[in-house]
Amino acid sequence: MAKLGTFCKNCCFYNKEQQNCMHGLIDIFRDRNAEIVEEEGCHVIDRVCQYRRNHEWNEDKNLDEKLQICKEEVYIQGSIIVIANDIDNLKKTIEKLDSLENIEKFNLIIIHKGIFFSDIVKIEMKSKYVLVSMKNNDINMQIYRVLKHAQNGYLFIIDSNQHIDHNIIDKVNNMVNKKLYRLLHVSPIGENLHQSVSMTSIYKWLKSDLEYTFAEKLKTISEEENTDPQVFTWKDINEQYTD
Repeated sequence: MAKLGTFCKNCCFYNKEQQNCMHGLIDIFRDRNAEIVEEEGCHVIDRVCQYRRNHEWNEDKNLDEKLQICKEEVYIQGSIIVIANDIDNLKKTIEKLDSLENIEKFNLIIIHKGIFFSDIVKIEMKSKYVLVSMKNNDINMQIYRVLKHAQNGYLFIIDSNQHIDHNIIDKVNNMVNKKLYRLLHVSPIGENLHQSVSMTSIYKWLKSDLEYTFAEKLKTISEEENTDPQVFTWKDINEQYTD
């Protein structure tokens, strides 16, 4: 069976003489138990490297510029579901989200109840957004129904009545693109799936948190296939993060 991987040869960030990655990723891949071998004097890694670029990529830029552009390109993207029933709390939540780095890479899906549509559209937002009126109190069903609006990438769920970690997006990006963990889900804290994070495509495929939690579904599959469920807590995420 064919296996996806990365050949470091001809990557503009790979120093063949020193057999070193300018992003410092080889040791990190090794820490994640990736299989790494040498072919033609270069590393071959059994993981897909999002940072790999050929020598023609942005060849008019210097190395520092290339490194920065690449980091910006691989930053996570996706959607944020915001659950709201209070206009003042929604405004505060949007204001905080708008202050986050790379928020433009996410679209917002606002599930609202007891708030006038006309009041919500007056709120200035950096991101594109979709408004969906909550039909009942079954929040899991409401979330499942709005998944058609979610972009590929990672799906964050926020309860606007609860505190939001100001580095919530950057912490997940750190885990995925800097620490190189395979991450399918971060378990929520509090009610209404607050600060739940999931890989959108898998979350859709397994029908979100309907019937039983997404984390339980992933753990059941991992037990059947003897694989890592790739489920983390915010404690795990915080331990890997330095601002």
